Amino acid sequence: MNPFIKKVQEALAARGYAPGPIDGRDGPKTQKAVKAFQQDSGLSPDGQVGCLTENRLFTEQLSVISFDGDGSTPHFARAEFACDCGGVYCDGFPAEMNLELLLKLEALRNALNVPVIITSGVRCPTRNAEVGGVDNSQHLFGQAADLYAPGIPIETVAAIAESLGLAAILYADRGFVHLAV
Repeated sequence: MNPFIKKVQEALAARGYAPGPIDGRDGPKTQKAVKAFQQDSGLSPDGQVGCLTENRLFTEQLSVISFDGDGSTPHFARAEFACDCGGVYCDGFPAEMNLELLLKLEALRNALNVPVIITSGVRCPTRNAEVGGVDNSQHLFGQAADLYAPGIPIETVAAIAESLGLAAILYADRGFVHLAV
């Protein structure tokens, strides 16, 4: 069983395409469902879940991502985005995280199919200055997050994030990507 194929099958089934059993096997029914999805999405119907198909398939999940009462998403706890000043300068959330950013980060996590580690979310002005952030940093307004995905090159993370509509800045020397709405 291939976990990625299973995730693709689940996404196809959720959209009304019939991939057959949700078993992680890339059989003829899954291939047929992928081709139908590609055709309906304006992609070349080759039955392969390449980068474009994968991004389209998981981007369209944005409308079905749910938030818990505390602002968490299925893969991210609200606390992961808190200012890392440790309560020295603020209460952890001098601004709330942007909903569009959270939805797109969840879609990114789904597309990558591996954990995404948030290294910086919202920042208070003092902490932002300490880490060398620009005066009008999007972190101050909850509109940016720095992150990486273990085992995945940050160039790949950035490319997929950009396909989801996020702006990306690579920090290759520090091993993370800055994403913003």
